[in-house]
Amino acid sequence: MKFQKLFFSILFLIAFSSVYSQYEKGDISLSIQGAPFITQDGPDDLGLMALATAEFFIIPKLSAGVSFFTTNNTVLKNESGTTIHSYGVVPSLQYYAFNKNKFNVFAQIGYGYGFEDLTRGYIENSALTVFNIGIGGNYNFSENWMLKLTIPYFKAQNVTIDAKAADGATAFIGIGYKL
Repeated sequence: MKFQKLFFSILFLIAFSSVYSQYEKGDISLSIQGAPFITQDGPDDLGLMALATAEFFIIPKLSAGVSFFTTNNTVLKNESGTTIHSYGVVPSLQYYAFNKNKFNVFAQIGYGYGFEDLTRGYIENSALTVFNIGIGGNYNFSENWMLKLTIPYFKAQNVTIDAKAADGATAFIGIGYKL
């Protein structure tokens, strides 16, 4: 029994420590990430934010990407009675300062648009502008699959009612797949 555990442990280490390819020109990666959405104005609500991202590598260290986002501030806890849903798209550039076989570190910058629905007994559709700048990293645990961590600073402005929609940094964690 001990031999089997040792054997499978060694096999696991070999499988997850073998060399995988770093990003090259023309590579495409897809990822899905999530983060908590904590409302701090007024009663504390707790929701979720999600990103679905596609990246195309222009050169080995630079990719152009597009992220589709959605948020809901009351998925887990609703103390305010106000639900905020937002949706949008943020094109971005990622510069991979550290582009190695198993681990990558990048900086990103992006600017996009979206809309926000606020439900307070009525629904109000509002336009958003979204600016983000941040850092992130990928840990490649197989040839195609990776764990992805991104820490962007978001500044989202509701331009319809001239109000701040989001302003701050948060950590997104998820998985990615290299095509």
